[in-house]
Amino acid sequence: MIFTKNKFIVSTLLMFFASTSMSYAESTTWVFETGASEYDVDSYTSEFGNQLSVDSDNDGTADLTIEAWASTGCGLYCGNDNEVEQGYASTNAWGLLNNNLDEGLSNNSSHTVDNKGGDVDMMLLSFTESTALTGIDLGWAYNDTDISIAAFSNLPTLSGNTWAEIATQSIFSASFSNIGTSPYTLVNEVSNVVVEAQYWLVGAYTSVFGNLGSNDDSYDDRIKIASITTETTASTPVAEVPEPSTIMFFALFGLILVSRRKATK
Repeated sequence: MIFTKNKFIVSTLLMFFASTSMSYAESTTWVFETGASEYDVDSYTSEFGNQLSVDSDNDGTADLTIEAWASTGCGLYCGNDNEVEQGYASTNAWGLLNNNLDEGLSNNSSHTVDNKGGDVDMMLLSFTESTALTGIDLGWAYNDTDISIAAFSNLPTLSGNTWAEIATQSIFSASFSNIGTSPYTLVNEVSNVVVEAQYWLVGAYTSVFGNLGSNDDSYDDRIKIASITTETTASTPVAEVPEPSTIMFFALFGLILVSRRKATK
């Protein structure tokens, strides 16, 4: 009986202290639709090679920057069209857009993130810390909605490389078939460990990031990205020091049990 009661006291204390040192996860939805965004999406230039910035906590520092990239070579009718070069990133009421070098800057609001004509468009998302990409919501789509994603622990070298060469720099990549225009959960796990990275490519389908096989039904995916959801998990458990009153409560609880044991002898 003495062992059983003492064991109960120890187990209770262990359960309490374990509950105060569990790791945590913080989920964030980044909304890109102009006029409906929870955050301000700013563009500082109106030329190719620009960068959008998102300051989620309004502290004057960007928590996320976004660039447009596509396999367009050096532009229309020149260079190797398989080489990736930076385009123009913008946003409208339906979400993120990509104007690549072959399309030009006219009619900015009508462009999409797509793979039509052999040019594969991607958006480079650069966070201030490693984070898992857990969901995506398309604000608009035409024809097909196959997408590809890739994660990088270091800023990838994009300019002048092909998407296949860029894929070799990634720590994870995957493709998803016909995700539609409803919020979609991205399964990005390797060996049951959630993939976290500071840099992510998200865009139209390319088989080099994950071949869809029989679901590779077309290369005419045209989308506008309304939002993405990320989750940041603590790399190590976060220990919280119990309040003095809580410690006193458990100490008193233990003394009561011991006193009751002595009284029953």
